[in-house]
Amino acid sequence: MARNVEAQLNYIESLISSVDSQIDTLNKALIEVQNTIELLSNADVVGSQEKLISIGSGLFAKGTVSLDEDLIVPIGSGVYVAESKEKSVDRLKKNLEDIKASIQKLLDQRRTLVDQYNTVYATEATRNVK
Repeated sequence: MARNVEAQLNYIESLISSVDSQIDTLNKALIEVQNTIELLSNADVVGSQEKLISIGSGLFAKGTVSLDEDLIVPIGSGVYVAESKEKSVDRLKKNLEDIKASIQKLLDQRRTLVDQYNTVYATEATRNVK
């Protein structure tokens, strides 16, 4: 196999790997958003007295959370706003749709890259047979 073809195949493989990594990251975000929507919609959580609250690095503190009051929501660039639980759920649902659309675009890119890889590989294999 010619060096430039091998280099081209390696490059396409690295692009596929990069896309796979991005898809994996978005899938994790998708699960987190789905879990948050479920939590905010769960009446049992609202009624429970004491909850474990993550304070980072795998540590939790016991505390109470009132979902009847406004939630503090990040909107980007370190800016936060207070909004109702319902508005937060609506925002999360929109984020969920945006994540799904991004995953679909990446899956389309991946399919295109795999097709390119297969074309380059088949072309080179045909050349070597002749």
